[in-house]
Amino acid sequence: MCDICGEQGTQSQCPTCRERDGQGRAFPMDRNNWTIGGLFEVSWAAFKREWVMLTVCALLFLMGVMLGGAVSEVLKLVGEKMGGAASVVFILLGTVLSWVVQGVAIMGMMRVCLDVIQGQRADVGRLFSQVNKVGAYVVSNLLAVAIFLPIILLCFAVMVGAFVAVAGISVSDLSSVSDVKQLMEMTQASVLLVAVGLCVLIVAVPSIWIGMPLALVSVALADTENPKVIDTIRKCFGYVKGQRLSMFGAAFLATLILMVSVFLCCLPVIPAMGFFYLLFAGLYLSLSRGEQRES
Repeated sequence: MCDICGEQGTQSQCPTCRERDGQGRAFPMDRNNWTIGGLFEVSWAAFKREWVMLTVCALLFLMGVMLGGAVSEVLKLVGEKMGGAASVVFILLGTVLSWVVQGVAIMGMMRVCLDVIQGQRADVGRLFSQVNKVGAYVVSNLLAVAIFLPIILLCFAVMVGAFVAVAGISVSDLSSVSDVKQLMEMTQASVLLVAVGLCVLIVAVPSIWIGMPLALVSVALADTENPKVIDTIRKCFGYVKGQRLSMFGAAFLATLILMVSVFLCCLPVIPAMGFFYLLFAGLYLSLSRGEQRES
């Protein structure tokens, strides 16, 4: 193929074959016809075609995420040594810098997966193609914190109330608890189990409900040439409208695969991570294409 038909070497098939196979820009699913089974089938076919380079990209992505975490921890330790207001400044600086490093890695990985799920080759160079969107990624994280924080605080207050009501422990006694063993000594095991289960449910349900559209923001940023943060978040909330249950099912199965790979001597986790993000890219394309969505 010439460079035009091969899109500068990123395509493994000519335009006619891509159209015949339902690959290329003609992603076969949208929000009107997608299913969990169909999503896994399309993602697996794309993964088998590019699994070697996807594994390489996943390894580099993992290194980027670890680097971002290391930067945050180092600055946190420096802040603790200095103490006072400097501690807060260094913790915030470490958090922002880790977001910068991890944002490049996450959006780069999503860009590669978006290419592959649409029939293109996994280009390692695309991992570093999202540097110009780091500012938007950091701002989106700050907005996500602003959205989540009041919800988490409210859920925590309700959780404490539920725990006090079920377990029969006063708030003052609960605040003095230092570990789980002490908590178990203060109440019966069955009552404690019910209380903990209820508290997890109180926190998990709203967190998952709100977190689903926010989980799409990084891939939406990678898929947009010049993204506007508020508009991107608004669109992501529109994408999941009426699709939360199916989205949760697909995300749960993908996470389960990733967890199983961890238990298999950890080595398979790297290719499994490539498949996980490829599946997530396909989920985003399925939800973002189709009928017009209300804001």
